[in-house]
Amino acid sequence: MKKRVYPLPATSDVLAVAAQETGFLLQRTHRRLRAAIAEALLPLHLGVGHFAVLGLLFARGGLSQQQLIEILEIDKSSMVYLIDELEKQGLAQRRPAPGDRRAYAVHLTETGRERVAAAGEIVRRAQGQFLAPLKARERTQLNQLLRRLAT
Repeated sequence: MKKRVYPLPATSDVLAVAAQETGFLLQRTHRRLRAAIAEALLPLHLGVGHFAVLGLLFARGGLSQQQLIEILEIDKSSMVYLIDELEKQGLAQRRPAPGDRRAYAVHLTETGRERVAAAGEIVRRAQGQFLAPLKARERTQLNQLLRRLAT
């Protein structure tokens, strides 16, 4: 008996089917936005994770590594790497946490404050370019819907 061979579907056909799925669209949109932001941050020697940590420290002040891990939902080793890199660049520093001799709080340095301000402007521009196909009302609606799903 001869084995039947079925041709593989065209990539465009597979994409057309996948593009009907919310999970696929969210994942693809996230990857593309993240790539655009990562590329925009390259001149500042920052990655998306670095910017996330710097942004939280800028907004909230000193935070423990554990707080950063919980807020950003990343693993401990990744957080240690990010903070080590930020310290090497002179953007952040670990200091003993008040009231807990075993813990350290991470704080921005003055250089870190300057870099996060510059990075924030770069990220806003990159995000604005990425979202340019949407009208202002649509961006607001998208944010509202994503906020509902994320909380």
